[in-house]
Parts: sequence; structure tokens; C-alpha cells
Amino acid sequence: MSDFFQALLVPLHYDYMLRAMWVSALVGGTCGFLSSFVTLKGWSLMGDALSHAVVPGVATAYILGLPFALGAFAAGLLAAGTMALVKTKSRIREDATIGIVFTAYFALGLLLISLNRSHVDLTTILLGNILGISDGDILQVLWISAVTLLVLGFKWKDLMLFCFDSNQARTLGLRPALLHVVLLSLLAATAVAALQAVGACLVVAMLVTPGATAYLLTDRFGRMLWLSAGMGVVTSLVGAYASYFFNGATGGCIVTLQMLLFLTAFVFAPKHGIIASKRRIRASATPMP
Repeated sequence: MSDFFQALLVPLHYDYMLRAMWVSALVGGTCGFLSSFVTLKGWSLMGDALSHAVVPGVATAYILGLPFALGAFAAGLLAAGTMALVKTKSRIREDATIGIVFTAYFALGLLLISLNRSHVDLTTILLGNILGISDGDILQVLWISAVTLLVLGFKWKDLMLFCFDSNQARTLGLRPALLHVVLLSLLAATAVAALQAVGACLVVAMLVTPGATAYLLTDRFGRMLWLSAGMGVVTSLVGAYASYFFNGATGGCIVTLQMLLFLTAFVFAPKHGIIASKRRIRASATPMP
């Protein structure tokens, strides 16, 4: 038994694993906190779009020797602006606009990478490289996470009202256009931070799954925030830890764990799970004596 526990402690003996675990937990908590707003606003496709649209920015930053976060953030905002322009100046539906823009940006990123293979590692961008994260990248993640959490912490009530009903927010004196830009900027910045942990392919899962899971577990938004953030922290920490034993991709372990939690809530949630729904249907179908 002692050998078993000694084996469980092996990952904690390596500095790179400790760094990966706490950075993953920080990114997971930030994504989980923001995930509640993404779920409430119905921006799952927007999160997917921004996570792929940052690829050309990352490629350009690597080619020019600039911080990848700068290029990724600029590309994310540019993609968001492009979507807004196409949506307002054409008859194309929003979902089609998002699909066109994010695939175009992603294709441009792949083209830049293919033309500069010696400067950019495609695997790192698509799958992340949390185990080999540098001190500079950690500092970027810290800044992005700190700013995102501070803004969400101070403005969560305004953002909640905007996500729930923008017309009501305008009636109460808030500025929906400004809140839209703020939330979009935070989403782009957080996608950049999560890029290091899970890569462009899985960022959307970290930005959607914790909030969707918490949405099944509670009807109160304040509680939903804490649940989604907590799930983001725990699944990212445990996923990074477990990746050592599976010898698999850290991002894959994190997102798989989040999906298992979602499936559990989907079936067993006390009020909104499948079992609870079937129980209510049977109860309503039972004739009164």
C-alpha cells in the first residue's frame, strides 16, 4: 500500500508537473468563471470561433518574435470585429457569419504555419504545451487571468443582466454595447490564456462545459458562477496530474474529465437531469385519486 501512495506522489517531485498543475488550475478557474456568462448569453459558437480565429495571430507573433498573447488577442478582436461588420452589413444569419469568419481565420493561420514551419510549431498551437510552458508565457497567463477575474468580479451583475436581457439592461441605464465589447474582449483574452493549456482545438470546451454543467445543477446565477469556476479548477488540476500517468495530452485529459462531469450532471442532476425529468413526467401522468 505504501508503494501505491509513493507512486501517486511521483508527479509532485517534478517542477514541470507542479507548474503545469497550478497554471492549468488557474486557467481552468478563469475559463470556468467566464463559462457561466458564455452559457447564459448563448455564445458557445462565439467561443469556438475566437479559439480558432486566434491561430493566425499566434503564427504571426511567433514569426515576428513577438509575445504570442499579443498576436492572439489582436487576431481575436479583429475576428470579432469582422463578424460584427458582416452581421450588420449583410443579410447573413449570425451562425453562418461565425462559421465563415472563424474558418477563414483558421485557414489563414494554417497557411502562415505551413509557409513558416521552422518558426511555428503547429502541434503546440492546436494541442497546447502546458508541460513545457516558459516563464514568459506563465507571466502572460497570470496577467490575463488576473485582469479577467477582476473585471468579472466587479462587473458580474451588470454582465449577468446584459447576458440575460440586454433591453432590460438598457432600461436600467447600462450600456449594452460597452458590455458586449467588454465580454467579447474577456472571451478573446481568456481563449489566449487557455491556448497554452489545451490548444486551439479544445479551448471552446473549457469555455463552455463547466458553465453548461453548472447550469444543470442550479437555478441561481451566483451559485452557478462558483460551481463552474470550481469545476474548472478541479478538473484542470486533476487532469494535468492524471496526464502524467496516462502519458497523454494534458488538454485531452482535462477536457475528458470535464465531459465526464457534464454527463454525470446530465443524467443525475437533482432537478434538470434525465432521471429527474422522467420522474416528473411519471408523477404528472399518475391520475389523481
